[in-house]
Amino acid sequence: MTALRTRAGALAAAGILAFPAVLAVPTASAPPALGADTLPPASPSANPSNPNTPWSAVAADSGTGPSAAGVIDQIDELATSKALRRSGVVVVDPGTDAVLYDDRAQRALIPASSLKILTAAAALEALGPRTRLATTSAAAGDVVYLVGGGDATLARKDERDARPQGPATIRRLARETATALGGTTRVDVVFDDSLFTGRKLGPGWADGFPASGVAAPVSALMMDQGRRSADSRARVKDPARKAARAFANYLEKQGVQVRGIERGVAPSSARELARVESATITEIVQMMLTESDNDVAESLGHLVGRAVLQDGSFAGGARAMTQVLAEAGIDISGMELADASGLSGRNEVAPITIAEVLSDVVREERWSAISGGLAVAGVSGTLADRFATRATSAGRGVVRAKTGTLTGVGALAGTVLDSDERPLVFVVLANRVRSQAQARDTMDRIASKLAECGCR
Repeated sequence: MTALRTRAGALAAAGILAFPAVLAVPTASAPPALGADTLPPASPSANPSNPNTPWSAVAADSGTGPSAAGVIDQIDELATSKALRRSGVVVVDPGTDAVLYDDRAQRALIPASSLKILTAAAALEALGPRTRLATTSAAAGDVVYLVGGGDATLARKDERDARPQGPATIRRLARETATALGGTTRVDVVFDDSLFTGRKLGPGWADGFPASGVAAPVSALMMDQGRRSADSRARVKDPARKAARAFANYLEKQGVQVRGIERGVAPSSARELARVESATITEIVQMMLTESDNDVAESLGHLVGRAVLQDGSFAGGARAMTQVLAEAGIDISGMELADASGLSGRNEVAPITIAEVLSDVVREERWSAISGGLAVAGVSGTLADRFATRATSAGRGVVRAKTGTLTGVGALAGTVLDSDERPLVFVVLANRVRSQAQARDTMDRIASKLAECGCR
């Protein structure tokens, strides 16, 4: 997919796209604060449903398509407006790989939550779309080990689903563990969260993120995403210990006395007693994208690090995601990653990099599950309450995108059907934004102008 960058440079050199391709690295002295799209849902679901369906495959040449001149005429005034400040904008026709608009598309910028598109691609590539994450219990002597598998969707309980193989919950795992223990009535519980290592909060994150509900301390073992209670946004300092206490309480309700709870590592000789499994990576990725779920994103990033480099940490995840995308043919020039959720102001990604991934998604060459997770304008997820004005109404229902918001940062990256029902890929990243409302409206209007455009 390096052809996108090459073609963009050639068009600019020929004077067709008269925008400088400047690589500028932003700096941030303090971690950006959060916008609404970074907040996780109040009640995470282990079996997310989504009304979206992927775009149909795009033919390599599907007739007369939009022209660069036509797209420039439609969006240039908006894309270069002061509302976006320091920005990069790109529009691509994935049917031909033609770059139709390039305003500093190779400039490395803070992507905020639009980074989750890259996280989704890396997770699907490295973990596999059908993989499920297991939380298990095991026994060695009279010790029961609770072993985390990196499932950030694990819940305490789910009263709505009584199926034997329903959502992965701590309560179901404890019940099945008690049954597998047979006549054993007294045990110690050791919880094992060793799959993930290193710091619990990402580089550049504010210390107050857990208490304010932005994200939990990253752990391979957590329930209800580390919330203090199921209906709370605030997170506990040690999600794994809280999950272990709930597990022990449920064991005791099944008649198994728990003498003590401590952190440790399950020996390889321990025999598995029970397990509960998450939804597939495809479903988890889609939930993450639709709701901009930070906890799920960081779990996936750590899991990619573990799978690729045997390093389930922030640093390992960042290196592994970069490696996976590069090996998949995505041009990662200028990309620097600090986390997988986009919460860190130290992340730097060029718009063209995200556009390359989305172009592959639209063509259904790979990662097609991503399209099913992008929020639909005016309908779902973080776009449910956007595209509500007359100027943006054309985008309702035909724009699918990932939002991004930090203090001074805005992003919108996704796909849109133009007036000829031809899918286009667009990415808008803006830093040093003074008014989030104006930046958000401008981005929505750009996408809506593309929806109105035949641009021939």
